[in-house]
Amino acid sequence: MRTRWVPIRTLSLIPMKIKITIEQTKPLYKKLAFRIRELKALGMTQDQIAKKLNVSIKTTKKSLNCI
Repeated sequence: MRTRWVPIRTLSLIPMKIKITIEQTKPLYKKLAFRIRELKALGMTQDQIAKKLNVSIKTTKKSLNCI
């Protein structure tokens, strides 16, 4: 006895609606880049800037590198 042939239902055959929202928010390091550069120009260290702006040192470094 043979089994019946049944087509496989693929995702392309399943109707669906997907809502795609476009949110283009800037990363924090880019938002703070101008302020961080100002503070650096005033002679503050990266540690001091990070503490003043309540961000990580990594964020401060990344902002200074994205010129």
